[in-house]
Amino acid sequence: MSEEFKIVLTSALTILGGIFVYTTGQIISKFFIEPIHDQSRCIGDISDSLIFYANQFSNPGVGKPEKMDETQKVLRQRASQLTSKTHVINCYKLFELLGIVPKRSAVIEASRSLIKLSNSVHEGDGAKNDELREKIENLLNIRTHY
Repeated sequence: MSEEFKIVLTSALTILGGIFVYTTGQIISKFFIEPIHDQSRCIGDISDSLIFYANQFSNPGVGKPEKMDETQKVLRQRASQLTSKTHVINCYKLFELLGIVPKRSAVIEASRSLIKLSNSVHEGDGAKNDELREKIENLLNIRTHY
């Protein structure tokens, strides 16, 4: 084997190795890391909404109709986003077992509770709505009050 051939072979293998590492990293990022990050961001948005709209769902039927409509829409949208972001995560059961993502059953129940909360903005019981908020916090491991 000539010296020039060794140099070319080494260079080619180095380039192919780099391409393989880059491609593998991109696949892991796009199929695993980004969906988990999107779900985490969605949970953060839920926390934000539970804080921002607390005065609306804690006192159902008291606020301005437009504000109650907005609250209802946002809470329902957060529920659907949480469900959709969860369905996109590949190997969810594995990440659930590793404690990286919330349990699927907790996500489903949190989504249901967000919809119940959304349905109780115009009329309902403020105390029950606060219980729903607390339930959502516990299911998603978030805190909205200190």
